[in-house]
Amino acid sequence: MYHLNKKTAVIFEGGGMRGLYTAGVTDALMADNFLPDAIYGVSAGACHAISYLSNQQGRARRVNINYCTRSDYCGPLCLIREHSVFGWKLMFHRIPEELDPVDYDMFFENCNSSLTSRIFTLVVTDALTGKSAYLTPETPEEVLRFAQASSSLPFVCPPVQINEVPCFDGGISDSIPAQKAIDDGSTKLLVVLTQAEGYRKQPQKHAELIRKFYRKYPAVAEAIINRPEMYNAQLDLVRTLEIEKKAVVLRPGSDINVGRMERDPVKLQKLYEAGFAAGKRGLAEFRKLPD
Repeated sequence: MYHLNKKTAVIFEGGGMRGLYTAGVTDALMADNFLPDAIYGVSAGACHAISYLSNQQGRARRVNINYCTRSDYCGPLCLIREHSVFGWKLMFHRIPEELDPVDYDMFFENCNSSLTSRIFTLVVTDALTGKSAYLTPETPEEVLRFAQASSSLPFVCPPVQINEVPCFDGGISDSIPAQKAIDDGSTKLLVVLTQAEGYRKQPQKHAELIRKFYRKYPAVAEAIINRPEMYNAQLDLVRTLEIEKKAVVLRPGSDINVGRMERDPVKLQKLYEAGFAAGKRGLAEFRKLPD
């Protein structure tokens, strides 16, 4: 696949079903045979990155739109059966292992193996420290387990054990890991966001309720409370990188109203198509960034 000489990185933000925008972007990148030196995925962004790195164009769209209306995909039945708003068994077992399998041979040809220097990093939040942890899966089992941990939303999902450490959604502690990519040596970034231009997170209004809910994990409570400040600072960073022509930042427009838990296939398809068009434009801009 196409590989630039300069150290480059692609960053995929989370956002639940808003990630259909990311699915469109990744399909556009695959259509152009583009892979960077490093890939960072958070929550839903990490899940879409798996299909991207396995070079399965269309898979990310299929596994979201084709299954989103099922009761075992997300919703009250999942909470009753699995104590999670998401159907973990369907999402991280039946779909990737049976219904629409991940091509792990291609995945590990493209990253995290002796066959390539390319690294895929998933972000999770360590429930004991409230800090971000950066995971690089080396087996199919780790790919799915790490993606599940990165997607374990606060309040509606339990933590996922990684090496005996409970972990939550990576977006709690590092929603847009641009600084991590820079610290790792990347000099050109393609950042895929799932919120529209001008979006800013508002301060948390229920700090004491959050602390009470997560009294078992007080560091997670503080990370959730402080998340708006962290997230807005990250938006400022990617905007600065964009102005300095060190990054191309892709954002969905505000014309398609899709929430984190959206289950309308028509809306999701429109968001996917917007992401595909943006991916084509963004890749052309990315290749024009100065060395």
